[in-house]
Amino acid sequence: MDLTVSGGKVTNVKVLEYPQDPTSQSINEQAIPVYVKEALAAQSAQIQLVSGATETFNGFTGSLQDAINQAQGSK
Repeated sequence: MDLTVSGGKVTNVKVLEYPQDPTSQSINEQAIPVYVKEALAAQSAQIQLVSGATETFNGFTGSLQDAINQAQGSK
């Protein structure tokens, strides 16, 4: 995950790698944009689960929290 922080706020979240099998790709195409939007609004990994995208949620929020922790550690 690539996280951009500007002025102390998360301004961009980019998912760099995710499963590409047909089922996962279909789920990710729908869920990841929602998760990115919610993460930017919440400014944290505390976001809502999209129904049917539990594995994507777990991976996204875990990676997001790791990226946030790294960004905070580099201040």
